[in-house]
Amino acid sequence: MIRLISATAIATISLALLPAFSAAAGELRFVSGQEKQNGAVLKQIFEAYNGTKPSSPVKLELDNKSDLDTTQKVLADIVAGTTPDAVRVTGAVLRPYVDSGRAQPLDDCLASAPDLAAQLDKGLLDDFRVNGKLYAMPWYVTLPALFINTDAFKVAGLDPAKPPRNWTELEAAAAKLSDKANNKFGVLMYMPNTYMFEGQLASAGGAMIGVGGKSGVGGAAGVEVMGYMRGLVEKGYMPAVSPGTFWGEAGRMFQAGEVAMLLSSSSGYTSLVSKASFKVALAPMPAKDGAAPVTMASGNGFVMLATDPARKEATCKALLSLVTPESVALTVKATASSPINTTAVAKPELLGDFYKQNPDLKVINTQGSQNWYTLPGKANNEFQSNFGDIQYEILTGATSAKDGMKRLSGIMDDLTGTK
Repeated sequence: MIRLISATAIATISLALLPAFSAAAGELRFVSGQEKQNGAVLKQIFEAYNGTKPSSPVKLELDNKSDLDTTQKVLADIVAGTTPDAVRVTGAVLRPYVDSGRAQPLDDCLASAPDLAAQLDKGLLDDFRVNGKLYAMPWYVTLPALFINTDAFKVAGLDPAKPPRNWTELEAAAAKLSDKANNKFGVLMYMPNTYMFEGQLASAGGAMIGVGGKSGVGGAAGVEVMGYMRGLVEKGYMPAVSPGTFWGEAGRMFQAGEVAMLLSSSSGYTSLVSKASFKVALAPMPAKDGAAPVTMASGNGFVMLATDPARKEATCKALLSLVTPESVALTVKATASSPINTTAVAKPELLGDFYKQNPDLKVINTQGSQNWYTLPGKANNEFQSNFGDIQYEILTGATSAKDGMKRLSGIMDDLTGTK
């Protein structure tokens, strides 16, 4: 059972770690998508912060749009002159804000709270740096996880304690768990962008960037990864879900027992477990047979867009509340993410006892990982959108893996100017 820290506790603990700012900038506007996945804990953190009666409270705007959609909306707000003070991002959409010149470096902000800064994991901080500068205040870093319906496993004669470790084992388990007549599938793999694909690509011996700086997604490894996924769909072991509906459908299908294994971000842990009528087990992401597993670290954080000095100071103070030990403990318990604050891990009442009670989560966070590749500027938004569309074409059989990945590779080269 996950025990959340109360808002009152967050509001009254570790405030001494935050700097005192005298500026009064009025209400701050913070924007975030993916409300259903992690909005509740974000609300709790900023409600607790507002409970400390800051001169500039946070007004949090949440919707369930993807990060790409949220980025498009915020970039339009910037053009319209209605720029929010901060926006939540993942690594996939950080660069557009940095390359546009609107993201404000946060190194000085973090330095204003030296005691708090000393508690943060330096390696995880690097996930939020571009060209050596910190451009997002960390909220959490999440890795892929294989969510398992233990009841379905047992009915199929499978052992949840022995999850599939490679592609062959994953397909074999999916075959036993699938029931075409009753519209039940063995597995559903993350689809809308390159988060899962990139790790699978690396494990298969490929890379996003190939020889001469050109796209590597259309190489043999990329075709193999897509071909494997297409095979699962073709055999009836996995549904093909369109990019536009994946965010809502993936969780719903898993919770309803329509898919027995869900390969997705560990950040969906609490929302998936809380609404499931069965016990959920977690396992690392299966890799290509005989290959070393590689996962992508998706950093979730907030970019500061405020440029007025008073609003920058007020926004800084609000963003620092995300990385206190208590806020990090609350976030990890809600998202199964890697803890950015090491003090939270050391304290039994925060995360120490929690990890003892949930050893699966500790295993997930020890997976080998690397930073998620992003194209520069606005090019990444367009590339990720094209990726989702082409992947869906491949999975549904509208195009072959070879032809689809060749087309995606050409699009990537066009966007980066390397063709």
